[in-house]
Amino acid sequence: MKKLNINDVIIKPLITEKNSRLTADHSTYVLEVHPDATKDDVKRAVEYIFAKSNAKVKKVNIAKVKRKAKKMGRFDGFKKGFKKAYVILSEGVIPIYGADGVEKEKKSANKKGLKIIDTEKLMKEAEKDIK
Repeated sequence: MKKLNINDVIIKPLITEKNSRLTADHSTYVLEVHPDATKDDVKRAVEYIFAKSNAKVKKVNIAKVKRKAKKMGRFDGFKKGFKKAYVILSEGVIPIYGADGVEKEKKSANKKGLKIIDTEKLMKEAEKDIK
């Protein structure tokens, strides 16, 4: 087994209705992870990558999703299988839905001297010009 880079452990968040309910009710996040990743790898990666949002992992559960048969016309094939991790946080958040992360990015971008365009303000001005 080769050593994984900490940035390669988490592939993407899995966002479904069920996973959104888990996040809202139980502070549980579901992530697609590298097939060779272990629970310790996932814990270290989440705490390292989301350190700014003070994410502290309480528990990690891992499940493998098997590949499924798929037909497309007369062709047979498979949907790929993957490994997913259920990450339960004791404190902090993982900003995967954007609302929390966008506000923080706006504040940090202003500190860097970048100009942020307010689209809502532009739309209101455009409506006034049309009328």
